[in-house]
Amino acid sequence: MLGVLMAAAEPGRRRPHPQDVADLIGGAAAIRLRRPISPQSWMWWRDAARVAAVLGPLVLLIQQFPAAVRDIGMYVQRGPEPGVLSTGDVVEQTLRLLVYVAVMVLVWHDHRWIAAGLAWAWTTWFGADMIISSSYSWRFSELLPLGLLLLPYVAVAVLLTGTTRPQLGVQRVGRRRILIWFAIVLGAITTIQLWPAGGLLSGMLVPPCLAAIICGLAARSPRGRRSMVLLAPVFLPIVLMGVLFVATWSWWAEGSSTGITQGIVVMCAAPAVFVITVYLAGRRQAASAPPREAARP
Repeated sequence: MLGVLMAAAEPGRRRPHPQDVADLIGGAAAIRLRRPISPQSWMWWRDAARVAAVLGPLVLLIQQFPAAVRDIGMYVQRGPEPGVLSTGDVVEQTLRLLVYVAVMVLVWHDHRWIAAGLAWAWTTWFGADMIISSSYSWRFSELLPLGLLLLPYVAVAVLLTGTTRPQLGVQRVGRRRILIWFAIVLGAITTIQLWPAGGLLSGMLVPPCLAAIICGLAARSPRGRRSMVLLAPVFLPIVLMGVLFVATWSWWAEGSSTGITQGIVVMCAAPAVFVITVYLAGRRQAASAPPREAARP
């Protein structure tokens, strides 16, 4: 193309005309963007938003459940402990669980606006409670954890607000498949976090690796890949907050680099599990596909 442009240029010109360059770049961009912004791609994004709106509340429910069960169990056994566990903490944990159980039920029954309003109400209350009850001086080092904590709740509320008919996301994935994976992930994380013999590394490692397996299986389809992109603001801050908390506590409070090492292990293991899952799922899909000779007349 450059040779054609220069052959058609006036004598003495050593570079293509800016207008020709702009036309060439615009044509190349149009060709490469034709697939991502095609009507079929927009349909995939719409379906992916429905799937993300269904799975987002489940992610928050899984993340909150072990801590809520632990705190409620401690409160029942020991009662309130000043400075450790108060009645208000238990009430807040219980309300948070009930809110997202209600959001999940409302979404599955296609009551989107009620679910979105409930999600926004809880997000607003949770953010205001954190800001008012904390002595933040609005420095970046203090605002970053606050933003990571609030981002999953804001992302779920935005997904519920902007997605039409999220109940169709249940049909896309399959009600049975959602419930099975929800039970597996919730049971595994709860067991590890509540089991006295469970180590800190396993508690950090299992949630992102399970998420990596699910994302690897979802990466097989265009809708699944787009769902991963839309759900990234929900589950990535949860993983990062856990890693940052352990690494910071180990470094500043204990003067050890163990937490930093464990964080590095987690951040390397999750992508590795994702790549392995994508590879194995691709091989399985290729093995189950009909041979090329079967497609010929």
